[in-house]
Amino acid sequence: MKFLKIFLLHFEGLFEHRFRSFIWFLIPVINMLPMILFWTLATKTNQNISWSMRSLNSYYLILIIAISMLTSHIEEDVGDIDIKQGELTRYLMRPFSYYWIKFFEEIPYRVLQGFYGITLFLVFSTIFRDYFQINLSTGIIFFGLISSIFAFLISFTFKMIVGYTAFWMTDNRAVAETVYILTIIFAGQVIPLDLFPNQFREIVGLLPFASMIYYPVIIFLGKATFSVMLKIISIQIFWLIFFLILERFTWRKGIKEFTALGQ
Repeated sequence: MKFLKIFLLHFEGLFEHRFRSFIWFLIPVINMLPMILFWTLATKTNQNISWSMRSLNSYYLILIIAISMLTSHIEEDVGDIDIKQGELTRYLMRPFSYYWIKFFEEIPYRVLQGFYGITLFLVFSTIFRDYFQINLSTGIIFFGLISSIFAFLISFTFKMIVGYTAFWMTDNRAVAETVYILTIIFAGQVIPLDLFPNQFREIVGLLPFASMIYYPVIIFLGKATFSVMLKIISIQIFWLIFFLILERFTWRKGIKEFTALGQ
């Protein structure tokens, strides 16, 4: 009940910045448009591409929702505001876990941007349905939702750890930007990981970045068999447990370096 109040409080405050949140949502939308144009030309000139243009259109449309709803950006608040500016002090005085307070602070932003993404999905898939290939079944929706929950938890926990690097670094932006670049490449934001070379694809698929975005997308796209979906969930559970343990370890070590004045 207390965390619900935290959520509602931040949800109310979110609407003061709803236009800025909408601009943030437009960034992945604009980034996806050149990719659709690229694959439109690529599929016309190269018939060996295993994905159809309708599948690629659907992939990038669902990818927009995944980026908006599942990708956490909490590392900026944790590192730049709470640790460097000393705002962490006010959280330490509260009888709640810092991790869960930040979790429920982040949720309203994901809900609002997810709403934008789903709205865009419904509009495009209705008006331009001949250009998309989306067949949702009960099983796909079920496993897709489970995978999406794990994806957000992995993304949030991982970004919390990235934010914690500010305990030891005066400027941790290099770490955050490196993570951002790796996520773009290895979470399928440039091209679907299925189109990577076979051996490289197997390695990339085991990295945590695919579990944050790519896997829920291909499940909702209907490109994962039952056995593949079980494998995906297993990989996500592994990374979630790993990052939860690492987050606790990093927090306990990092809080010893913190002073009320910040850095």
